[in-house]
Amino acid sequence: MALYDQVELLCQAILDRGEKEAARIVAQARDQAARMAADEEVRGREVLEHTRREVQAQAHLAARSSLDRAELDSKRLVAQAKEARLNEALEQGRERLLAFRESAEYPEWLKKSLLRILGQLEGESFRVAAHPEENRWLTPELMEAVSRESGRKLEFSVDAELPPGGFTVTRADGRVRYDQTFQGLMERQRESLRAELARRLWGG
Repeated sequence: MALYDQVELLCQAILDRGEKEAARIVAQARDQAARMAADEEVRGREVLEHTRREVQAQAHLAARSSLDRAELDSKRLVAQAKEARLNEALEQGRERLLAFRESAEYPEWLKKSLLRILGQLEGESFRVAAHPEENRWLTPELMEAVSRESGRKLEFSVDAELPPGGFTVTRADGRVRYDQTFQGLMERQRESLRAELARRLWGG
């Protein structure tokens, strides 16, 4: 065989082998691309599912948070309504007590209250103080009668900082003080009034 023919055959064999190798490489590339596409599809589905779960969880948390806020707002509004109703009732009570001062029974109530409180306190000398308006009822005659019946020495003074209605009793040494003003009476009853209003208006 001529040298030319041998060279041509060799070149053809090399070309054939190259085409086969190229075909093999292309086939491998196609297989790899298919596998990668499948992997990406699976990964995409996983990401989508993960995202869906995250969105659902966030939506649930947002809904739960909104519900919690609504419950807190509801409790706050109910508490505000109760407190407003209590304050309204206390104000009505205060007005009725102030009106009670104009009744014929008020001076007798002052006298009995003074005697009862003095009977509960230890000591011989006390200061009785009241709002200046109480001069109308806490008269020198009433104070003398209470002092005589209780056997205690009493000193009366007015104090514009005290609320109208009732009085305070302070032992001469200043160590014991009893608040019998209308405001003091109502504040001492505030919690029981709150419970009673809650029972009547809201059932608890």
